Amino acid sequence: MASDALTIRNARPEDAPELAAAERAIARVPGRLAPRPEEIDDANILKMIVDLGAHDCGIYLVAERGGAIVGQALLEPLSLAVTAHVVRVTLAVHEGHQGQGVGRALMNELLRWARANPRVEKVELQVRSVNARAIGLYRSLGFVEEGRKTRRLKIGPNAYFDDIYMALWVGP
Repeated sequence: MASDALTIRNARPEDAPELAAAERAIARVPGRLAPRPEEIDDANILKMIVDLGAHDCGIYLVAERGGAIVGQALLEPLSLAVTAHVVRVTLAVHEGHQGQGVGRALMNELLRWARANPRVEKVELQVRSVNARAIGLYRSLGFVEEGRKTRRLKIGPNAYFDDIYMALWVGP
């Protein structure tokens, strides 16, 4: 059915409230996203969409199915001259849409864009050590673990998650 097809497009400024709401829902589950729901601000997401849309050094994408946004992903360039060849991934598959290929489709499009952009040589990300599904996805796309920060996220009294740092070289 055509309405069930997944489409990927650039995020638009008017998407910001919906994207922020989806991130807040995801963030309610400890370890899914680093920020807590109350730390996710519509204006910050709007600014990121506008800033990335105005330059060719990063990109903000959304995945839609049946007219609804079901996931979002972005590549954000690092700001220093010595790290200008590196972009950082943020990926969020909206609640109820995990395990349906949304994350893989978004990552494939991000990587296609990164490989076509002469400024990008390295793609980096952080993933919670408890997120086996995401780690498996990233490994299947060629990402390798570059390090781990232990007990980086405190989710409760004496409860922590590690962050795994992964990267993929896409440059020459």
